[in-house]
Amino acid sequence: MQTRQIALLRPEQIKTELQRCPLAYLPLGPLEWHGPHLPFGTDPLHAEHVALAVAEHTGGLVFPTLYMGTERERAPQTLESIGLEPQSYVIGMDFPANTLPSGYAREEVFALAVREHLRLIINMGFRWVVLVSGHGATNHLEVLHRLVAEFNGESPARLLLITPFPRDKDGIERIGHADRIETSLMLAEYPELVALDTLPLLPVPLKNTDYAIVDYLTFEGQPTPDQTVRPEFDPRQAMAKDGQDLVKQVIADIVQLVRQMMQNNG
Repeated sequence: MQTRQIALLRPEQIKTELQRCPLAYLPLGPLEWHGPHLPFGTDPLHAEHVALAVAEHTGGLVFPTLYMGTERERAPQTLESIGLEPQSYVIGMDFPANTLPSGYAREEVFALAVREHLRLIINMGFRWVVLVSGHGATNHLEVLHRLVAEFNGESPARLLLITPFPRDKDGIERIGHADRIETSLMLAEYPELVALDTLPLLPVPLKNTDYAIVDYLTFEGQPTPDQTVRPEFDPRQAMAKDGQDLVKQVIADIVQLVRQMMQNNG
């Protein structure tokens, strides 16, 4: 096919692909602060890039990206780990020093919007639906997991939720926020949108509270003594080649998962 984007296809083209492979992808994620060096659309842009690439291997069509997601208030222990006052009220990555707030929807609104998107997709005749979430917040994913369970239990379609992030040798996603990994992914996918020169030059350390750039160990309650980003996770160490390798592996992993879903629910 010339394109996998359903919005660019005519009715007869969509019907032909539905008959051949009734598989739909819905990329999604909120507009969110990712430091001064990455675009606000980092999460949904990455999800869209991966969804389109995976669809080239599996067949199916990609629906317009849903620029929407949710976050919750940070727990006191997480705030303290990051370097913020534990009694602060901070939603997601909207740290006090940020110059703009993120576009987080309320959980219940997010759930309603995604549910309606899924209803419309299934109503068109798609039998398999893959949600590709570029945002990995706990409550955001809980909403999506509940919807997947609901539609798998009550509709004729089969749904799969994917987070398009690299995994370590143990199969665990270890990714921080606006760190070296996310920056490398953006350098591979949308290099023109990355501006590393907005960050101070090395070797000046990056404080978590100054830029809302946080490595995954800090999220897990293991901050550095001065509550800065560890050198190995520093976004200023990011490289497009690393991002290209990571994206390639992510795509291969997701292709395998999607094909397995289709085979098990043929």
